[in-house]
Amino acid sequence: MPRTPLKITVLGSGTSMGVPTLGCPCRVCSSTDPHDKRLRPSILLSREGQNVVIDTTPDFRQQAMRAGLDRLDAILLTHGHADHVLGFDDIRPYNIRQRAALPVYGNEDTFQIIRRIFAYVFDDKPTQSTVPSVTLKVIDDRPFELLGIPFTPVPLLHGDVKVLGFRFERAAYLTDFSTVPDSSMALLEGLDDLVLDALRDIPHPMHQTVDQALALIEKLKPRRAWFTHIAHDLPHAETNERLVKLGFPHVQLAYDGLQFEVRVDATGEPLRTHKGFEEAHPTAGEGAPRFSTFPSSEAWASRFGKFGHRSVLAIGSFDGIHLGHQAILRSVAARGRALNAVPTALTFDPSPRKVLRPDEAPLQLSTIAQRLAGFSALGLEAAVVLPFTLELSRLTPEEFVEQMLLRDLCIKALFVGENFRFGHKQAGDVNLLRKLGAEHGFEVVVLPPVIYRGEIVSSTLIRKEIAEGNVSRAARLLGRQFALTGEVIPGTGTGHRFTFPTLNLALEQELLPRRGVYITRTCLDGEQRSRRSVTNVGMRPTFNGSALSVETHVLDWHPAPNVPPASLPAPSGPDIAATFRPAVPSPPKRIEVRFWERLRDEKKFSGPEDLRAQITRDIANANKFFSRLHRFRSIRSASASASHS
Repeated sequence: MPRTPLKITVLGSGTSMGVPTLGCPCRVCSSTDPHDKRLRPSILLSREGQNVVIDTTPDFRQQAMRAGLDRLDAILLTHGHADHVLGFDDIRPYNIRQRAALPVYGNEDTFQIIRRIFAYVFDDKPTQSTVPSVTLKVIDDRPFELLGIPFTPVPLLHGDVKVLGFRFERAAYLTDFSTVPDSSMALLEGLDDLVLDALRDIPHPMHQTVDQALALIEKLKPRRAWFTHIAHDLPHAETNERLVKLGFPHVQLAYDGLQFEVRVDATGEPLRTHKGFEEAHPTAGEGAPRFSTFPSSEAWASRFGKFGHRSVLAIGSFDGIHLGHQAILRSVAARGRALNAVPTALTFDPSPRKVLRPDEAPLQLSTIAQRLAGFSALGLEAAVVLPFTLELSRLTPEEFVEQMLLRDLCIKALFVGENFRFGHKQAGDVNLLRKLGAEHGFEVVVLPPVIYRGEIVSSTLIRKEIAEGNVSRAARLLGRQFALTGEVIPGTGTGHRFTFPTLNLALEQELLPRRGVYITRTCLDGEQRSRRSVTNVGMRPTFNGSALSVETHVLDWHPAPNVPPASLPAPSGPDIAATFRPAVPSPPKRIEVRFWERLRDEKKFSGPEDLRAQITRDIANANKFFSRLHRFRSIRSASASASHS
């Protein structure tokens, strides 16, 4: 299936002074051709309802209005010169509209300039006016993901200033440069579209001339090329005619408002990882506000309260985010959108029982990171993760409502389950909540429990199923597979030497499935889709193991152990992905293991050969399981399609 293309809009194609240049009577500055009207250089990249801008020029407000830019998801900065950053303050309406800080990507030299010019953004001093809310992300030469595709920084020289260009799929944007270092040339192979600096015909110490740009195009051989950062020396129509006569019909001057699409390879995979919850529960939709996490209710208020936003709230531990939790959280997301309020979850870490009655506290199904991923996937915009303390536990129900919900979270509606309790010694219940809601003007919605096959879905029931190894039933109660996450740690090497190579998981969860062998799927760090796998939870008795471990054999992934990076073969050929893809897979840093079905108990075998034979049978059973699952889903999909035809 073809992937959604990337749309490029040229917001500005002119020089630092723009065209027309103030006070200049030349024929280009006085031209009536709209293509000769050039704002400062910037482009907009759009895909699947999200937008990224490269550089916030002094003309950014005008450019954004002309392009109808009603949402902004990230900013890339090529360098810190005035014509590329002075529109930075104009991002404030997007902060207010989207209720989120914007990520800004650039190098440290650029950020030093940004911090100096816009010191009021970063000095944390109280202000009676709004200021841009941003998160600065320093990038080096490694790819990162935006718009669901990889972006690659391309180091360039702007005279003696180090600047960045960017490659995104089969296109690249290189503005304000005079030299492409040899090390960056390999990053620009195989392009369909190249937008590059071509200031004028007369040499300039910090920019390319038309001839220099054409020479670079002949080396890189893109399918199409567009000149930008164009001075008033180059009339649009006349220069384009000259390029055709010179034998470059595929090279033209860019112009303000130019739009074209860039193909996104069907084989290309985003860099996103650990999407178990997101795959089972798609988010609220394209263009949904970015999810934010806060360590206190006061922090939530400092982000949203100053803009007059109110909250629709769910409160609870939400351990596992099972079907019952999901019903509450989806209702919160829907009501928040209807009321133009911020759908928010208020949760605790550690859990109240770990603080108040640690000996009785149950093992947790999920980490706080998994819960936050669930909140985001179910359409919430924010989560407040309160450290549960004895001081917090002493708040009366009335004090909790007044201090947390009313003063800080500006609550408009509260969603809870029937058994919700709160306040000192759990003195508050849903009846008291309704009373307080009526007094203070917020809605209280009490949702009934979710029933599955005659039983109330609860974290307690799911813990029991997992502890007994019933991971398939636990998945039905959770609405997705139970998952373990963590870093990959070195093992003893016995799998590589005697049986099958495994990835050893440093556990982050407290609760483990019953000891045994399971059919699983494993998501490797740096990959979007999970892979078939077989996982052992146990003590490795065949090798006289003494500690509980979780080892996963990924069926279609074969790392080469102990291969130093220097010995890997060098990439070659036009495939740009080879520049970043090792010739031999190296172990991922993190994995997520999703449990589908229990195969058997763990047992001690007479030796490695017997164990290897059993693992071979386990692998065959896992492949049969997923093949049957695939056939069942295909039949169900075909049946659904037929019923709608």
